[in-house]
Amino acid sequence: MLKSFLGWLRDYVVYTGIVGLVEGVLGILAFGGLLSALLGNTAIKAGAIVAVLLGVIGLYILLIANRVEWRSRTELDRRLLQYYCSVLKERHGHSWRIASWVESAAVRANGDASEVITVRAVVECDLLDFFAIRTGAGWHQSEKARRKVKINVKSLEVDGIGGTRRDATSTWLNDDRLEVIAHFGSPARRGDEIVMVIEKEWPGKCAPLMRDRQPDEFALTFACVADYLEYAVQLPEGSDVACDAIGLVKGEHDYTLAVRRNGVGPTEVSLVVRNIPPRVRVGMRLDLKKPR
Repeated sequence: MLKSFLGWLRDYVVYTGIVGLVEGVLGILAFGGLLSALLGNTAIKAGAIVAVLLGVIGLYILLIANRVEWRSRTELDRRLLQYYCSVLKERHGHSWRIASWVESAAVRANGDASEVITVRAVVECDLLDFFAIRTGAGWHQSEKARRKVKINVKSLEVDGIGGTRRDATSTWLNDDRLEVIAHFGSPARRGDEIVMVIEKEWPGKCAPLMRDRQPDEFALTFACVADYLEYAVQLPEGSDVACDAIGLVKGEHDYTLAVRRNGVGPTEVSLVVRNIPPRVRVGMRLDLKKPR
């Protein structure tokens, strides 16, 4: 029994490190102090209560330190994964063509946004191991706010089939954008069509528009050819908004921009663009009108 206990203790220390060992010791001290406080005489109880408080404070400090350590490790792992995916993409010429990109954003009065993207892409390289997008709020958010951003990548659900989540990783880049990488279980081959649904819950993303009432831009830049883009932004009920196209000129580009103002329900601004060349920023600029 002693041998098995020592083996367990060795594995525990190796796995958790010195922080984990100290946590265990403080936990035992706190538990012992609690028993003394309940069962001992007055002097012992007073000392035990102090020991319990010190143990609890020590555990709390160690918990914070442990959390910071694991967060640093996780961030390092994410950055390394993002770096090697970029190297793999450049080295092996990973490429695809966007057949269609359909995005909808529901903006709430406090500036929070819920977004859903359905993307269809055609593989244009021999083997494709992952699919990556970069997305951002368009302005600098604090690290605390960034931690609240939630991303899910799923397969497309059709007639009750599909809709399962894919393995995905995300990394914040130096330009305040979030890179999301969806990893495939097996490589997609040239000519294959990839269909994915990307869900984003982004607190405060549209705060400049909704809270500060400043113009905001909803735009995308594709690294490859995009055959079709549909982008719809829903604003809270009663919103009166002005809009302009970004990167698009009538007569030169095939696009439509429309605003639907409903008496009841949200106001919707929608943009449809066809045949978008690579590295051209297209989208719409919205500006809330002042109430009359």
